[in-house]
This record gives sequence, structure tokens and C-alpha cells, in this order.
Amino acid sequence: MAVTVREKIRGSGIWWVFISHNGIRKSKKIGPDKRLAQEVAKKIEARLVLGDFGLKPDEKVPTFKEYVNGWKGSDGKQNAGWLDRYARLALKASTCRSYENLLKADILPVFGNKRIDEISSRMIGEFVVDKFRAGLRSATVKNLKHCLSSVLQYAHRPDGFISSNPARTVQVPRPEDERPAREPDPFSWEDRQILEDTFKKHYPAYYPFVLTGFRTGLRIGELMALQWGDIDFKNRLIHVTRNITRNKVTSPKSKASVRFVRMTSQLMDELKALRLERKEEKLKMGWAEMPEWIFCNSKGNFIQYSHFVNRVWNKAMEKSGLRRRTPHDMRHTYATLRLSKGDSLAEVSKEMGHGTTGITYSTYYKWLPKESRSDIDELDNLHLSAPYTHPETKKELPEMANSLI
Repeated sequence: MAVTVREKIRGSGIWWVFISHNGIRKSKKIGPDKRLAQEVAKKIEARLVLGDFGLKPDEKVPTFKEYVNGWKGSDGKQNAGWLDRYARLALKASTCRSYENLLKADILPVFGNKRIDEISSRMIGEFVVDKFRAGLRSATVKNLKHCLSSVLQYAHRPDGFISSNPARTVQVPRPEDERPAREPDPFSWEDRQILEDTFKKHYPAYYPFVLTGFRTGLRIGELMALQWGDIDFKNRLIHVTRNITRNKVTSPKSKASVRFVRMTSQLMDELKALRLERKEEKLKMGWAEMPEWIFCNSKGNFIQYSHFVNRVWNKAMEKSGLRRRTPHDMRHTYATLRLSKGDSLAEVSKEMGHGTTGITYSTYYKWLPKESRSDIDELDNLHLSAPYTHPETKKELPEMANSLI
């Protein structure tokens, strides 16, 4: 049984009483007087305890599975589920696909047959613990919790099936001894040069692509999604505004991922040469327009990741004689080489599109310079002084002023 008082539309100043009892839910508009609404709620709650409120089962509360996929109401009308009404419309395609997989494999087997208003924070907390015991990593458990929370938040608002989101207060800890799923395996300065030379010799059409990856640290999807309009040759900048995931053009990973990244002189010269090559190719291929994609196939479309990895990258790695790495290690290389030469952590983090410097530090702290740029022994020197730690008194201020004249 639940009787709650809240605004149906936050900030409207109009108070409603919401009732959820034995699978039946009702709502009653009270008006601008919150105190009156609270008094009405108390009376309703008392009558529910006595069993004489006379609620009619005119609105069915769906199970979690029904709410996700769709359900038939008491009136026989088919209601669209959370997937169709929200997830497939508002979430990125990759996120929606991930949530569908998590729901099918892990969440629905546990919560599917429970009514949406029966799920509690305690149940969700036990679910989190069970997943850790099953050997899942904290990142996976956190994704499960986010998916569950997204469904329940929509059930709370705008649907009003529950008075609050029970997943909101559930924490997902990260075990202290948990290791990353995959440690970064960046190229050294020498190995980077070997691989670039390999591409230049054996796969010259992909050399600009690899050079851009090593010199900018873009995610592979951001790299594939680059268009000529993103390049500012005058200011030597690349504007990252889109991503390609599973051969679909989408938005970048996060707000911080929309960013400007500087080009090196070598990269700028290479892209200028590539643009000239594309103009010549346009005439040769009979294209009406030059392809908008910087890195494109023979038809002018963006290159596909699986094709690049299987037919180009893996073969180039074998020819180079280096140990096997993935294209994502170009991004790791960009970060580690910059940090190892003393570039600012904040600057590297921003150009990589990380939301916080903490992400950059926790991932690449091993590659930060071990040598300090300051002399720690200066702390032992009694003759050195820091003027800002000894503020002058007011009496001394006139003398200081005179010395500046």
C-alpha cells in the first residue's frame, strides 16, 4: 500500500494524491494547497487500512517484463512498453542495444515476473551482490544497475506506477583488488615508427588513417567519422563531432567527447596531400562530389572497422614484426607518449575527450614522469624564503611602495 502526495508536473504548484494498492493505482487532483493534499492522503490511508475505500481495479499495474515490452491494460488496450516508448527513441542505438542484451540475459530472469511497484531497493541491492558473487566486474554490474534504474525512473515519472525510483540509492562498489579488464598496451616511440613505416610501405592508402590515430588519440569510431568539414587547416584543429558504432553514424561517447584536437605539422601536411589526392580521385572515379568522409573506401563511403582490422591492421602488425595490438592502442599511445614527455595531464585529458582528469590519471598514471621537475632538498634550506608565506605588515607597506618608484 502506498499513498503519496506530489506535483504531477514538477514546479506546477498543483498537488495530487497518488494511491497504489493491491495492484490498483489511482490519482486525485487536490489543488495548490499542499497541506490539504496531505490531510486527504492521511484519510485515504486510514480507509485503506480499514478496507472500506472501495478501489475498483480499473488500472492494472504491469510486471517488470510487461512494462519493458508492453502490456494489455484492464480495458483491453495494448500499452507500448519502455523499450518502444523511451529506449528506442531517446537512447543512442549502441546503448539501447546494450540495455536490451542486459535485460534479456540478467535482469528479466530476476525481476521479470515481479510487479513494477513491488521492486524495492533491498531487492536491487541483493541483485548487485549476487552479480559480484557470480564473478561479474564492477563496470558490468554498474551497467546492469543503470539499465534497471532507467526503466524504474520512467515508471516513476512520467508514468507514476511507483512513488520513487528504488534503484537510485543503490551503490555499486568497486573492489579494491579489481584489475582493469584490459591493461593499455601502447607503442613505444620506436615501435610507433616501425608500424607507421609498415603502413606507408605495404598499405599506403591507410597510412593517413593510422597517422591521424597516433597523432590525435581519437577513438577509432571518431577517426572513421571524420569529415573534411571538421578540419581547420588555418588553426591546425580537428573538430570531433560524431562517432561511428556498428557501421552507424551517431553522436560522440559523451559531452566531453565533442572537442577540438590540435594537429601536428606532419599530420596537417599529410591531410592536405590526402585532400588533393581525393580531388584527383573524384575526377578519375567520375564522382559528382568529393566524398565528405576523410577516410573512405573506393565507393566514397566511410571505411568499416571489421574490414580495416581483418584485412589491413592485423596483416600490418604481422609484417611489422611487433607483438599484436589493437587499433585502440593508437589512442593509448597518444596518451602515454604525451604524458611521458611531461605534457599537462589536464591538457591531455581534454584533448582525449575524457570527462575528468581522474579518468586519464587512473588509466595512464604508470606513464607519468617519475622525475620531479623541482628540487625537494630546497625544503632543507633555511636561507630560502617564500615571500607569500610571510605577508608584510601595514607599517612596511609605504617602504615597499617607495622602492617601486
